[in-house]
Amino acid sequence: MALLKPDTATAAETATAGLSVIGAANPFAPGKATREETKGVKQDMYGFCSIEDFPAGISDLGATHEDALGFHDYVKQFNTPNFWYKDGNVQAWIYGETYDNWQDDYGFDAARVVYHSGHGDMDGNGVFWIPMGATWGGTAWASSNDMRLGNEMARYVFFSTCLSLRVHAGHSPIRTWYNSNLGLRMLFGFETISIDSPNYGKFFFQEWNKGADHSFSDAWLDASWRIYTKQAPSAVGFGATQAEAQDRCFNERAFFDGRPSKAWWWWRWYDAAKQISAPLETLPDAVTSVRFLAPDLSTDRLSQLAQQFGVSSEERAEMPAGSQGIVLRSGGDGPTLSVTADGTREIRFARPDGGGRDAPDAEEAVRLAQQAVESFGLAENVDLIADKVRHAYNAGASREETVDPRRQETTVVLTQVIDGVPVVTPGVGEVRVSVDGTGTVTRIVDASRRVEDVLDRSASVPPDPSGSASSARSSASSVDEVLDQQQQRLLRRLSASGRVPTNVTVVPETTEVGYSLQNGDGTLVARRTVEVDCGEGLRKQYVLEQPL
Repeated sequence: MALLKPDTATAAETATAGLSVIGAANPFAPGKATREETKGVKQDMYGFCSIEDFPAGISDLGATHEDALGFHDYVKQFNTPNFWYKDGNVQAWIYGETYDNWQDDYGFDAARVVYHSGHGDMDGNGVFWIPMGATWGGTAWASSNDMRLGNEMARYVFFSTCLSLRVHAGHSPIRTWYNSNLGLRMLFGFETISIDSPNYGKFFFQEWNKGADHSFSDAWLDASWRIYTKQAPSAVGFGATQAEAQDRCFNERAFFDGRPSKAWWWWRWYDAAKQISAPLETLPDAVTSVRFLAPDLSTDRLSQLAQQFGVSSEERAEMPAGSQGIVLRSGGDGPTLSVTADGTREIRFARPDGGGRDAPDAEEAVRLAQQAVESFGLAENVDLIADKVRHAYNAGASREETVDPRRQETTVVLTQVIDGVPVVTPGVGEVRVSVDGTGTVTRIVDASRRVEDVLDRSASVPPDPSGSASSARSSASSVDEVLDQQQQRLLRRLSASGRVPTNVTVVPETTEVGYSLQNGDGTLVARRTVEVDCGEGLRKQYVLEQPL
């Protein structure tokens, strides 16, 4: 099992040795925009649209404003956004060519980076559709066919919606977005129906800040993974040649102004995770909670981690007070270690191999991942089981040529278990090991937590004198009954918009019992994902979670 190798992917930025603080970097590329840096209070850098309150016939959403807010609040440290339209102010004129740079300040082609959060759908012809918050010009919809983006200011477009950047079932980014793209550098979206979550924008910059080897596409895909492992995020870059499009797709990490050719398109995505272990689907006999040790962020511990993973930085490994984390870089082709304030360790050994070899299948990847866990002693203080496998793919095309998908990296998720009960919160209580086509371990993310104590909470609530059930656990005999209470709450909330969802289905292989981790504690919960018919052909997925 190889653990270190030179970066053989596209020409990524070479990091210099040293230490940096997470959370302080400006994604704006140096240099001025194509007109004055400032016109009034506008800087032509960022614009936002988010919709929670939809017209009659479409179910409302509950987290899109918070989603956009996470992105907005990070970038406003550095630049004043041109606009943020919400709900009924999000109208079709914003996306159409005639008015998409209205008054040189407003619309989806009036800023270098634009972000939309709301419902989305793609029809069988590959046309992407988004419902508006209100009717304008006789329509309450906009589509990719209406858009002509990039001939003015837009260079980076984020569609935090379902089905905005499809790569399967005969779809491709070039099929949907070719006519719409008049100068974009990158576009971000989803192959699948996505979860309604407030964290996409916030997590995007948390991931991007983990070092010079974390590109925009890395950040988008990894942020989505932290939210929900059974959705498929995607990103595409454009360029005059295949190599330029690949480089932009995999490596771009600053918001540049230059308008590239769209001769070549290169896209990457994570497929939804495949479950390889049986989830716990029955209610336990006892209700327990877990207290975890606070993360050790001392200089001695950080130095020990750097030595453990071969990070040869000469900088003092010290976590500044109040910071979100630090990044230690070896320089050149050496590994990079990031440690966030919650104690999560990420080690990037190398970029995945850029050759033609596919990453290993699940069985071989699990073997290599378990070797890496043993080699670095990652299971010395926690119990881990191989639980899920994720494949990372990429493909590309021009108008004349298509490059078939290639499985570039396989990631094994080893989930932490505590007395036989797994952690079920995505992104924490686990170790992720990524392997490329050469069998090289390219990245390890250790988000496991050391247990301080396990507490029996079975008798934490006194019996109700009336004889009624005093908790969700005591009133139900099965996981289905426990989660039905949460589903009814969701339906009541969605129905408050005036439209009662007509169809709710359970997403297969999502029902599980385990520990939900928050603020250093683990609470026993039942959890599952449901898909809701939101009207007008739109769908959305929601995670139901009920403490036991």
